Amino acid sequence: MKKASMYLAACMTIFFLAGCMNNNNDETADKADNNAAEQDSQNEQTTNEDEGNNEARLSVLDKAEGSLEDMDKVEDATVLAAGERAYAAVQLENGTQVTDELKKDMEDKVKESDTSLEEVYISEDPDFTTQMKDYAERIEAGEPVEGLVDEFSDTVRRVFPSE
Repeated sequence: MKKASMYLAACMTIFFLAGCMNNNNDETADKADNNAAEQDSQNEQTTNEDEGNNEARLSVLDKAEGSLEDMDKVEDATVLAAGERAYAAVQLENGTQVTDELKKDMEDKVKESDTSLEEVYISEDPDFTTQMKDYAERIEAGEPVEGLVDEFSDTVRRVFPSE
């Protein structure tokens, strides 16, 4: 009788453990499925954010800067690109005013240096020039662009309100 009780207890324990193990496997599979679905969702969000937020790809356009600085009336230039838009801060020679013709020439030079650009914004505002130089230095120093995006966007909205 004692043997039968122990045999019955052992069988019940095995069935109980086997039942729990199956339950854990299902839970693990469910978690894996949920994690995969969550990962897909995060990938879609990242893709959508990248498509909608061109400022996230902020970069310094050295070639465009050189092209502008080679112009007769331009003393110094800093050019940053955000997606398909470029923002140029220029310091002109003393007494030089930005005319529509000069602005058009500068826009053309920037677009020639990077054919992916669709729009170019030019400013000779001293505060904007200082801020752009700071952004360029920080980007070239390897600071994460994500940290600059909001700050850069605010600066651009202030200088180019119709943009």
